[in-house]
Amino acid sequence: MKKKSTKNILTYTMIAIALIATYVTINSYYTQLAIYQEKELFKLDCIANAVAYKISGEEHSGLVDKYPSQALLDQVKKDSIFMKIYQQMFMAKEMTKVPSSMFTVVKDSASNKFVKVISTNDNEWLSELSGKSRQPDSVYTKGGMIGLYEAEDGLHLGALSPVMSGEGEVVGMLQVEESFDSFMSKAQGQIYTNLMITLVFVIVIGILMFLSVKNILKRQEKLAEEKLELENFRRELLANISHDLRTPLAGIHGYIETLLIKKDSLDEATREKYLSTTLQGTDKLKTLVDELFELSKLESKETTIHIEPFYIQDLVHDIANQFKLSGSEKGVGICVESPEQLPLVKADLALIDRVLHNLLSNALKYCSKGDKVTIGVREVAGKIQISVTDTGSGIAAEDIPHLFDRFYKGRSSQPGTGLGLAIVKNILVLHDSQYQVQSVLGEGTQFTFSLNI
Repeated sequence: MKKKSTKNILTYTMIAIALIATYVTINSYYTQLAIYQEKELFKLDCIANAVAYKISGEEHSGLVDKYPSQALLDQVKKDSIFMKIYQQMFMAKEMTKVPSSMFTVVKDSASNKFVKVISTNDNEWLSELSGKSRQPDSVYTKGGMIGLYEAEDGLHLGALSPVMSGEGEVVGMLQVEESFDSFMSKAQGQIYTNLMITLVFVIVIGILMFLSVKNILKRQEKLAEEKLELENFRRELLANISHDLRTPLAGIHGYIETLLIKKDSLDEATREKYLSTTLQGTDKLKTLVDELFELSKLESKETTIHIEPFYIQDLVHDIANQFKLSGSEKGVGICVESPEQLPLVKADLALIDRVLHNLLSNALKYCSKGDKVTIGVREVAGKIQISVTDTGSGIAAEDIPHLFDRFYKGRSSQPGTGLGLAIVKNILVLHDSQYQVQSVLGEGTQFTFSLNI
């Protein structure tokens, strides 16, 4: 997946999360507002029911009949029945902290209009209920929660409860109002707190979603890169194998063809020479195929390491002895520098044997008569460090970073498959071993790695 495409997907994901967060926040705000309105209306309804239950319907109707005009307000205020009902309403308002008003309502039979009778705003008596405050007639006959409505001084929440006579007849209504501003001043703190909790929750979920998408895209990018790398490796492998197989196969084919064509004219010595050269070619092919198979198993993680404790100095001496004959044939000395007492290392004996074999074989390739190869073993910082040092031709500085690449031979004309050091690297990686190469052209090379104890 291209980086530009990944960036676009992440951008769209962020936009989607931002839109979802905005929608959820707005929706949560209005949902909580509706819930708190319902709770407040229920509270007002309870207050209205409690106060209306205490008001005597007969006394309330008697006052209306006794003082039928707004002009009689001053006289009404002095009436003990008025004061009794007013005190009941006023005390209820004070106790319940209703921040607006509470009043009784009756329907004037003469004008067929609804009027306020007794109000906690004590300057009202039989004042007509304004159009904005008035609710449908059905509400004034049944009572209940009015909800949100507009009055002269702004938005209000309200509830009604019937004022009953002793015979159960509805003679009026008690209306309780609360200004919307007052309601919001009480509710907005809790609403905003819940809103912030919701917003934080949405943001956290959004971040987790974003990170999840980002990780998925990273994995897809990595898979795409691995697929491309695998394809490049396949092509490179085919090219290298084709090249490395072609030379020995051409030689084998040429000598066998010559043996067949001139079988009657070749003497025994020449025939032996051709057959020996053909055998060497098949040995090279076998070595190449074996190393390719070994490297492919290592790189595909199919190789299982069997960790066991053993004395590395014993293995080093064994390997050195195996190479002394080939070393003496080239005039190259092989020696071991190791203390007698060392801790056991924990590693795969067979695989470390392979590492030392490859490193020593590689060192001998670059040595000439009179050179020396030294295998050093010592304890360093709680690990056992092994080094293979030669005094051979050395390696060019520009070749060192590529030494462990498959089929890499640099500018060397030395024979080999170019797979030995790649196998070494993969085995050491399996052991979590640190390794390094130091070389000076014309002076020699040192390969160093460490093993756990």
